[in-house]
Parts: sequence; structure tokens; C-alpha cells
Amino acid sequence: MDNLMVTATELIAQETRRVEASSQNVANTATPGYKSLISFKQELTAQEPRHLGATPRMHGITISTDFSNGKLVHTGNPLDIAINGPGLFTLSTDDGVVYTRAGSFRRDADGRLVTGRGGYLQSAEGGDIVVQTSDWHVESDGTVIDGGAPVATVGIVEFEAGVNLVRKGNSLFAADPALAPPMEQRVVSSTLVQGFVEMANVAVGKDMIQVMESMRRIEAGQKVIHAYDDMMGNVLQRLGDM
Repeated sequence: MDNLMVTATELIAQETRRVEASSQNVANTATPGYKSLISFKQELTAQEPRHLGATPRMHGITISTDFSNGKLVHTGNPLDIAINGPGLFTLSTDDGVVYTRAGSFRRDADGRLVTGRGGYLQSAEGGDIVVQTSDWHVESDGTVIDGGAPVATVGIVEFEAGVNLVRKGNSLFAADPALAPPMEQRVVSSTLVQGFVEMANVAVGKDMIQVMESMRRIEAGQKVIHAYDDMMGNVLQRLGDM
């Protein structure tokens, strides 16, 4: 019977994580560059039996990130830059280097390209990208042309399957120092498109269905726990009457 309670509580905890992930996705549908969270159940692992009746234990739900490209939307704003391909922009922030697919920038007083949250776009050569004139644009290969002359190359990198990245916000990622050194390289397969912004890669309908299914499973787990509590209450009451 204890195994029943363990299973019910694990079910509630796992489905709660699914609800949280899907809810975060839906809340960020309009967030440029947002990468949706995906949840999947880890494989059952056989527990070495210490007594008869030992059962395999589930390791729970794994929450991962879907790095597939979102839809590119034309804005006509030259400060909006989108990536075609697997690359990410490199940003310098007060908390260190981070990476993003959100390519909405502005120019500060020094001509540096900066995100709304204060991340400075980095060049492939190292350092902030600075444009001094209004006559500037970005080539598809990342070359920044300012006043008719190339001044920098946008620092676009990719990580092998995203395995070395951890989320630092809705649209920011950082290399995880606890993992193996990141497989980072200059991206040649990705191209840049100026005047476009990448939207979130969220499938709202799928996430809404996931929330409803998870809520039904949570309710089922709660019913099992309530039934168990009622049964144990009746047992204790009968023992007390003896």
C-alpha cells in the first residue's frame, strides 16, 4: 500500500512539473527568441530488490529545451537581426557571457548594439560591436558594414545539440561550467537576416493540451491519496474501538 502512495505522490510531482513547463511556454508565446520547454519521462530503472515486492522506481520528468528555429517576422527595423540556422548571438553582460536568439537591439550613446536588458552584442573577433554612422547594415554572413567599410563580424556560435547550455532567463543561455567544455565554433551554416525578428517556437495548442492532460492526472493522483487517507482513518478508528 505504501508503494501506492509513493506512486501517487510521484505522479502529482511529475505532472506538476509538466504543467509548469507548458504554462511558461504559453506565457512566452510573444517573447522574441524564446525556446520552449519540453518534458519527457525518464526511463524506468530497475531497483535492486532488497525484499520481496520491490518495484522499479521512476526517476521522474526531465525538462529540456527545444532549440528548433521559430518563425521569422519582418519588422523593417535595421536593429532587428534574426538567425537562419542553429547559431546564437554572443552577448556580454554584467553576469558574464550569455547567448541568445533574441536579436532585437538598440544603439547606445557610444554606438554599441545592446539588448533591452543590457547585453552588448559581441563580435567574432572579440569585443563590443560598434557602429558610428547611420549608414550601416549587416551582411548575411555576419559582416557589419559601417560607412561603406567592414568594421566587425557578428559573433555567432553554436553548441552541439545545446547540451552545454543552461537557461538564464526566458531568452538567455549560458555555458554550464559543470559540464564538459562547450563545443563552440564559428558558425558557417547560419546566416543573418536584418530587419527580421525570430518569434518563440511555442506550439500553443500542444501546450494547452498538455496542461489539461496533466491536470487530469494530478486529480487522479489526489483521489488516490484521499482514498488512502480515508481507508487508513477507518482502520485506525476500528483499532481504537477494539
